[in-house]
Amino acid sequence: MNHRKVNVTGQIGKSDVVRAGTFAFEKENSFVTIKDIADYVGVSTATVSLALSRNARITKETRDKVFEAVKMLNYRPSTAARNLALNRTKTISLILPEIKHLFLQPFFSLSLNGVYDACLENGYRLQIEVASYQFVKRKRYLRLFQERAIDGLLYVGSTLSDLYLNELNDTGFPVVLSGSYLKNSRIPYVIGDNRKGGEIATMHLFTLGRRKIAHIIGSFNIPSAVDRFEGYRKVLREKNLAYSSHFIGIGKFTAEGGFQAMKKILDYEPDAVFAGNDIMAEGAIQAIKDAGLKIPDDISVCGMDDLPLAKRITPALTTVKYDIYKIAYRAARKLIGKIEGKRNGRSSEFVSVKLIIRESCGAKRGK
Repeated sequence: MNHRKVNVTGQIGKSDVVRAGTFAFEKENSFVTIKDIADYVGVSTATVSLALSRNARITKETRDKVFEAVKMLNYRPSTAARNLALNRTKTISLILPEIKHLFLQPFFSLSLNGVYDACLENGYRLQIEVASYQFVKRKRYLRLFQERAIDGLLYVGSTLSDLYLNELNDTGFPVVLSGSYLKNSRIPYVIGDNRKGGEIATMHLFTLGRRKIAHIIGSFNIPSAVDRFEGYRKVLREKNLAYSSHFIGIGKFTAEGGFQAMKKILDYEPDAVFAGNDIMAEGAIQAIKDAGLKIPDDISVCGMDDLPLAKRITPALTTVKYDIYKIAYRAARKLIGKIEGKRNGRSSEFVSVKLIIRESCGAKRGK
């Protein structure tokens, strides 16, 4: 009797043997191959491949023998081989901006969670790249596709300056932006309704009787921040409130930046401030307290994002909920749909936002 080793998956000892026909198979903790199935049945590997794909050229009798062998030997098709046949790697590259202590920032950590969960659910691996100067200069973003290292690219937090991404889109490679967009570009994106968020926050402060409303913007080079600023400006125009550059501070998306911006704004005696994110709002609140002013009696404060810290700040922060995780999750799903050639709705999506009222603005909660 012929006796040869066939590698199969599972926790089976080396002494376990399957005997059938003229063959004996000693199972090990590895993999059975198509050649093993072919040898077992007594046909070619090409016949096994055709049988497994249920090709009509293979007789029912032979196909049944192949599937019986598959079951007997616990054959598992190679994912790598299947992906190779589909010309896919099942890998997505997540591009992140070059920022110090990147994952200490809730926006990026929550985005990463959303992208990872979408990849996990759809059987994709995640590769992380940082958009460094060298990454852009050497066009590594193009080589990732040309070398078939990835199937698609997802950029979280791109800026208005990242025009090189249009080069990717022009090649036809699957690309999606999360939490951002490029003006005059066809690259699809998923983003929260930032402009609406700026409007909601500023209008809420106006309805509380505030008329000297300041704004702390993260950066004028980040689309989401600019849109929040534009929402703020829109309400000022509609309500005939004076716009002053003295009431605008750049907080760089950090608590320290919010603190320093608010210190300068306080010289002009605002009665409210809309901070472009909750982290800058936290810094603004500290600056207001250090100045001996009370919140919300002297100054109402509103943030945006509704991060977990918003509930822990004293007083608890009124903010506009912007679902960072959901946006990134949807963006990853959209990218996977593009890779697999599925029609998955509009090319770009806006995720709705809503006001969350707490103590820092002076309104009664539950409104």
